[in-house]
Amino acid sequence: MRRALDSLYAFTAFVAAASLVGIALLVLAQVFLRTIGGQVPSADDFAGFALVATTVVGLAPAYRHNAHIRVGLLIERFAPGTPVRKLLERLVTLASILLMGWASWQCLRFVHESYIYNELNQGLVAVKLWYPQSLMAFGFIVFLIALVDDLVTDLMGGTQSHLAAVTGDEMPVEK
Repeated sequence: MRRALDSLYAFTAFVAAASLVGIALLVLAQVFLRTIGGQVPSADDFAGFALVATTVVGLAPAYRHNAHIRVGLLIERFAPGTPVRKLLERLVTLASILLMGWASWQCLRFVHESYIYNELNQGLVAVKLWYPQSLMAFGFIVFLIALVDDLVTDLMGGTQSHLAAVTGDEMPVEK
């Protein structure tokens, strides 16, 4: 199971990086084409879709490598490894699971409505909106999975991934 989850997180990191590269290539194409009097139709729409993919699909790998900005005003008042700090970490992770569960559900509803009503973007190139919205839902769901993964790992005596990234601890690996 560990290997499958790590592969999922690596895949989302790849998709986020590919979306970022896509934005760069789109900008370069726009710059080049404008010098010869052309343009990429709906370039701003595609760049926006790629930006959302980069941001949301990259949530889980960024979280697991402790690249998120965390506000630890309360948690950092307690020494690492103390029972109170462990409890607070678990409560924060549980609250994050609840919030991401709600966000994932709402995003899935949003994608479903766009699919049912066959919504299209307003750009020159008609794109069914549920395509790029699906990437956003996928990113939220994988982030939710990463949070649940961390809580289960923590409750089983392991170290949450974002904490292991800071301390250099190894997470338990399933063989």
